[in-house]
Amino acid sequence: MKNFFIVNPVAGEGKGVEIVQKQLDEIKLELKNSNEFEILITKSPHNATELTKKICEIHQGEDINVFACGGDGTSFEVLNGIINYPHVNFGIIPVGSCNDFLKTFPEYDFYTLEKQLTGKKMKIDVLESSGEYILNVANFGFDARANYDQIRYRRKFKTIKKAYNYALFKNIISPKLGDVVDVYVDDELIFSGKMMLATIANAKYYGGGYKCAPNAEYQDGLADILVVKKVSIFTFARLIKFYKKGLHVNNPRFQKLLVYRRGINIRIIAKNDLVGCLDGETRINRTFEVTIHKEKINFIIPHKS
Repeated sequence: MKNFFIVNPVAGEGKGVEIVQKQLDEIKLELKNSNEFEILITKSPHNATELTKKICEIHQGEDINVFACGGDGTSFEVLNGIINYPHVNFGIIPVGSCNDFLKTFPEYDFYTLEKQLTGKKMKIDVLESSGEYILNVANFGFDARANYDQIRYRRKFKTIKKAYNYALFKNIISPKLGDVVDVYVDDELIFSGKMMLATIANAKYYGGGYKCAPNAEYQDGLADILVVKKVSIFTFARLIKFYKKGLHVNNPRFQKLLVYRRGINIRIIAKNDLVGCLDGETRINRTFEVTIHKEKINFIIPHKS
């Protein structure tokens, strides 16, 4: 089996390549004899997608493994590289700062390469928006805007977490908080008005550990859609702990504040420009359409010891 590792060189505080290479050096002899390995290092944004497409074209029809080695951004790019190649198996080595999709699999060790190589493949769903494919969550509004803003605060605060927390604070106190939108699920209008945020989820977690979609399943062919109405700062501060733990669905405290649905095709139409976030990648538009594709890719699940 041929195995390709697409590594973001800044992942793992700049140690992503070293982490992957060290594990390859320590793999058991019998695994080395039955596998081929190649590390490819990204050089710029979107380069992971380009490298992945090139690999898939060269090895057209072969059963190969391609691993995204980094955070959610690297996984997003590699996913969009393999998406039209059904012979490719997609894996993730979480050496980045944030790997929210893998939080849905708490019992599996994705970090250990040997367990990945001896693991199994399963068909899983993915989301799509305007030709871009999303493994985990598409989110819109307040938290997407905070994610967009934290990039310019990184130089000031040095760490992503501090920059993101500051961006959250700046956005929550902003007089412009809230977006006027219409949200449709399978052509049914489920929300019209001013929202704080919306999430369309294939898996359960986003934003570094917020359990936005506790009921989401990555193989059922349905997306979980959450819309939260605009609330006051005090209400937000009082309820955010429940949202983070995934205790908001069917919670009486949220009864009048949110709409939760499941469906296949979702449209969000905004009055003004709306900030969206596709697995961490910012997109700005007035209309977003997101569709789920059932069992679209082969995902590598590590072997359990």
